[in-house]
Amino acid sequence: MPARAKRAPTLRRRLLFSFGAIIALLSVFSALIFSVVQQSHRFFNVVQGELFGIADLSGAVERLYGAADNYLHSGRKEYLSEYDRELAACTTGAESLATQLPGVLGPEIRDIGNMVLSMDELKSVAVTKYAEGLEPIYVNRYVAELGRLRNYTRSECSRVLSAYMVARAGEAARMRADLVKSEGLSWAVLALVTATCVAFALRMTQDISRPIHELAQSLVSFAGGRLDLPPIERRRKDEISTLLESFNLMTERIRGLVEEIRRKSELESELKAGEIKALELENALKQSELETLQARINPHFLFNTLNTLATLADIEGAPRTRAAVGSLAALLRAQLDSARGWVGVDEELESAEHYLRLQEIRFGSRLRHAVSLDPKAARLRLPGMTLQPFVENAVIHGLEPLERGGRVRIEARIEGGELVVEVEDDGIGFDPSKPAVEAEGGSRRHEGMANVSRRLELLYGRQSVFVQSVPGEGTRVSIRIPALAL
Repeated sequence: MPARAKRAPTLRRRLLFSFGAIIALLSVFSALIFSVVQQSHRFFNVVQGELFGIADLSGAVERLYGAADNYLHSGRKEYLSEYDRELAACTTGAESLATQLPGVLGPEIRDIGNMVLSMDELKSVAVTKYAEGLEPIYVNRYVAELGRLRNYTRSECSRVLSAYMVARAGEAARMRADLVKSEGLSWAVLALVTATCVAFALRMTQDISRPIHELAQSLVSFAGGRLDLPPIERRRKDEISTLLESFNLMTERIRGLVEEIRRKSELESELKAGEIKALELENALKQSELETLQARINPHFLFNTLNTLATLADIEGAPRTRAAVGSLAALLRAQLDSARGWVGVDEELESAEHYLRLQEIRFGSRLRHAVSLDPKAARLRLPGMTLQPFVENAVIHGLEPLERGGRVRIEARIEGGELVVEVEDDGIGFDPSKPAVEAEGGSRRHEGMANVSRRLELLYGRQSVFVQSVPGEGTRVSIRIPALAL
């Protein structure tokens, strides 16, 4: 088997490689920053939980003393229940903190737990004496002793809290230093990514924009009648290079054909009438060959190139240009697909909407549009490019003459077993009773509409297009055809 040919570089592969490098750099940077942030987040969560635990233990001791004091002064049983809950909270909290706090703070928390147990023993004695009918003056002595233990325990909690803040200060300083380092790293990586993106943008501008600009200038000169254009230099082997090669080949062949036609035209004046007719036929054949040659640039390639330009516009931060090129590419794709004859209603409406978006770029706020599609009618079929002449007529002849502009509405629905598609504008309208040939330049405003109407009438054997228009109010075109699935 012959060796497989080396694949030529393409715009897509170059773009993917450049984006891949940038994404890989950003991924590594994000992973490093995420690691530092996660470590800091875990540390501060631990510190917050331990601080809240110490505070909760101190609060539970206060509530424990309050419940005992309230019972010994009122004798109500619900205070004993409250006391039992707070005692459980104190002992559980002290044991949990003792296993979490660093250094000597754990044993000190256990000492606070032992103080709570001492308070509980003193409370039990006081409750027993209270039940035996001890005089209030002696009960107050127990309450005072409980208060003394409460104050001592609260003081110990404050001391442990201060010692904890000192113990964690070093770790917090190290964590802060790591965050400062990560911030510096962030700026460095940001500068690197920015430089990479700028270099990528400059390189892509040089590799793509410059040859396209040269091609555009050559096309303008060629359309202006300059046939002696020098060939455009090919710098790379990619889609743009293929486009330039096709243009060079086309111009070269056209020059030869034009020279040949010119020579034959000079001979026509010297021939008899019959010979002139023969030469006219031959020239017509050559003209057809010329037109065929001018269309040799593959329309599918042009579609792919437009998509590439849309991607480039997106990269260079030109969203309106990207949207316009995308709409033009979609409109070209729709025209290519219409060659198969039948299209879905949703595809036809999408093509019309792309055309309207392109016109909105031209007209600005003067042109608005709305498209409504019944989901049941989406996959019904109709001949390709049916709506385009009506939409163009609404924009160019209905709304363009108005300084205020106007609105185009397109709606597709099922009605009485038929597919109904309407194109309506609120433009200048016209008098349907007048002939289609208008006074301005003798142009046929409704020729495209008439062609579509005749085509539908031949397809379905009946009138399918109905036009309603009032001068100064607008025009509505209704298309009614059988509802057939695609």
